[in-house]
Amino acid sequence: MERENPNIQKESNLTGEELAILALPIIQSYKVDSKPYLWTMDESTRFVIPNTEEYLKNSRLKEVVELVSAEFLEKNIPANLEINKLYAEKAEIGPQDIVITLDKNSSISKNSNSEEAYKIEIGAEGVKIVAASENAAMYALRTIQHLMITNKNSLVYGTVIDYPDLPERRVHVDIGRKFMSKDWIIQHIRELSYIKMNTLQLHFSENLGFRIESDVDPTIVSQNGYLKKAEIKEILTEAKKYGINIIPSLDTPGHVEHILKVHPEFGQVDKNGNKSKVAIDVINPDAIDYIKSLYNEYMELFEGSTDFHIGADEYMEFDRPPFTADYKEVLNDYAHETLGEGFTWKDVIATYINIIAAHVYDGGFKPRIFNDGIYYGENDLDEPKQQIKMHDYIGIDFWSQMSWNPSIANLHTFIEKGHKDIYNLNAGYFYYVLRNDMPMDGRKQHSFDFLDQDERIYNDWTPGKFDQNTVDDHSDFIKGASLAIWNDNPDLVGEDLITEDIAKELRSLATKSWNTKSNEVTNFHTFVENHQRLGNVAGFEKGSELPEIQPASLIGDVSIK
Repeated sequence: MERENPNIQKESNLTGEELAILALPIIQSYKVDSKPYLWTMDESTRFVIPNTEEYLKNSRLKEVVELVSAEFLEKNIPANLEINKLYAEKAEIGPQDIVITLDKNSSISKNSNSEEAYKIEIGAEGVKIVAASENAAMYALRTIQHLMITNKNSLVYGTVIDYPDLPERRVHVDIGRKFMSKDWIIQHIRELSYIKMNTLQLHFSENLGFRIESDVDPTIVSQNGYLKKAEIKEILTEAKKYGINIIPSLDTPGHVEHILKVHPEFGQVDKNGNKSKVAIDVINPDAIDYIKSLYNEYMELFEGSTDFHIGADEYMEFDRPPFTADYKEVLNDYAHETLGEGFTWKDVIATYINIIAAHVYDGGFKPRIFNDGIYYGENDLDEPKQQIKMHDYIGIDFWSQMSWNPSIANLHTFIEKGHKDIYNLNAGYFYYVLRNDMPMDGRKQHSFDFLDQDERIYNDWTPGKFDQNTVDDHSDFIKGASLAIWNDNPDLVGEDLITEDIAKELRSLATKSWNTKSNEVTNFHTFVENHQRLGNVAGFEKGSELPEIQPASLIGDVSIK
């Protein structure tokens, strides 16, 4: 029996742009029909997947639909009743159904070939989602969820086409200096997914701590708080469910004071035979083998992740003692002896970075580094240039050109050297720091670099605006953007206050990295009003679970196609 369509003749007076801003991130395109009737979700609405063999075998799509169904139930959308989920053929689909399909072989939009793109068609026959991937289907359902919250359980007849401007939208978390609980990390995995961000970087080794259980060397693990390997596995499982890529981050040869307290024998040797307390000896085979053994352990633990951040930043301050007085000579002598005439300390450090990068790459991960450890003095007329060529598969996190040191290579150096994957971590916009000193401009000691940073990100930042460098927003090498939490003063505040402190900036980054022109669609204050109405993800409270739901069921025979 055909189900009645209750939506006819109820019209909306909202424009496409007024509807687009009701979701987070702001939708790329919402084209309203000439007759803008309302489609209203009610208790008869069902999530429907085609009952073909291809879809029945797709466990990931089933997981996505069941996850979002549990979120709808948690948020009482449309009421305190579970939405039915089923596999059905076309004849069984009604005007109140939301039908989810995949199209992985053609572009959803002529403006994007993103695997996260999706289209939603709303009309008298119901709601039809076409997604480029399972994660894109999840984003489409999240958009519907957002519009249900902000538009009174209704969609307006028309077509939504949506896709991200940047492929990666990330948050980096310094869990090395400060222990962050498993529940906090899972809370943020869920929250990132809710606002269509897709990557979380766990920086687990730092000067003040090492925060993941180790079987290779238990002595380096911080006993005042660390994550067990079983907890990391739970985190990875949750991340996969929510469509979040986890990037492990183990920084060498700098940022290793904690490791060197346990292993002082691996410190960089100076001209007097003394060992550094802050930097790994990049010419000591035993030190390099030890560092490789740690990467081996965590490559195995983070199996399934695609990238591994190896740091390579702030080895020492290259423009001042003790590096210039005590270490530069040692590395220069080694360069001449082992690499040849014309090579310098820069090539020794570059060689170490290449060695670790290749080790990680051979382990199945794409390595990433921060920008400040290579090409030092590239634009200085009186400085010898780095001659060692970096592996072309190394991704670059460009965080700062360090205005206090003009020898730090600029962004164009990396472009000219052929780096194809560069990520915007502009510290002036995206670095949130638990600081050792109180700022004098009214900011808190736990803060971003400017007051009203969420408004600055929303109104002023675009993907091409790097620290002290600006390029075209659509440059192919810009692969993503990231907010970063740095816990320099780890005991300053607790993890829950950090959550509060970054919430607004996170939402500004979410919309500007997905839809770069968000601020041209609506003003900042309207944007804030709308995202406040959306609140947090279902299951946001630490340690909470979503309500149990029934799995998707099958109606009729399987259609073999």
